[in-house]
Amino acid sequence: MFSSAIPARNSVAAVLRVPRILLLCLQESRPSVQVVFLLRFSAAYVLAGPAGPATFLTAGGAWVAATAYTYLVNGVHDAPEDRVNGNGRPISRGDLPVRDARRVARGLVGVALLLAAVSGVGWLLPLVGAHLLCGYAYSAPRIALKRSTPTAVAAVLVLGGLTFAAGWVSGGAGAGGGTVLAFGTVMTLWMGAVGALVKDLSDLRGDAAAGRRTALVVWGERRARAVCAVNPLAVALPFLLVALFRIPLLILPALFLTAGAVATAVLTLRTSSDQPRRISRLPYRAFMVTQYAACSALLLAALLR
Repeated sequence: MFSSAIPARNSVAAVLRVPRILLLCLQESRPSVQVVFLLRFSAAYVLAGPAGPATFLTAGGAWVAATAYTYLVNGVHDAPEDRVNGNGRPISRGDLPVRDARRVARGLVGVALLLAAVSGVGWLLPLVGAHLLCGYAYSAPRIALKRSTPTAVAAVLVLGGLTFAAGWVSGGAGAGGGTVLAFGTVMTLWMGAVGALVKDLSDLRGDAAAGRRTALVVWGERRARAVCAVNPLAVALPFLLVALFRIPLLILPALFLTAGAVATAVLTLRTSSDQPRRISRLPYRAFMVTQYAACSALLLAALLR
């Protein structure tokens, strides 16, 4: 009697454990970043057609699953430096076993490919495949594009470009191609030339301990921060001119991007890597808020046009 009851209790405990593991995997994959990727996809989708809600659910779901895989795998491989940097994500604090995270990541690959296959969007499956491969290459130990700033920037540029391309083809690849190209190019540069650099400003100790050759490690903090202060303005100001004189639909997103560029530059120059994380992380937070604002503004403008 007792021997049969124990396996039953273990089975129930295992089932009840699943929601907790999934929630921790969601936290590890950085929901704030997932929302930004979905906003990029959605803006391009709406500008291209859109094709309809059913296609959006399947195609968008495929892209969300692929993006979640990318950041969950990154969390698995970043755990040592995350512990040094004290970012508090589930794997680094010991709440999410790496084995469980890997299992969920493999499941996300299957979900992403399945949804892409049934979406009816011809180009989506190879785009999702490329997204998954790039996400894996960014973090996988033998490749680890994250290890140096040039390869990390290249990977971020690819992931950003693929996201806008996927949204556009999923929406029908019809009208709005020029607007998607302009906005997608600028926001992808914002990711690569700004976000890929400022995210490291608060992680100097962990990156150095892990042997990563980031701009901050290689150049030194003063030079790296100077570049991180110039790049946001170099991306935003030409975009503002293009919006004002060529594409009126982009004026509001361009204004948000310019304001965010100024804020990111100022915070970059006024913080340092040896300050508490809540302060040293401010340039990255300004970068993220700017993405939310610019993408949301374009999505709203596209829906109301």
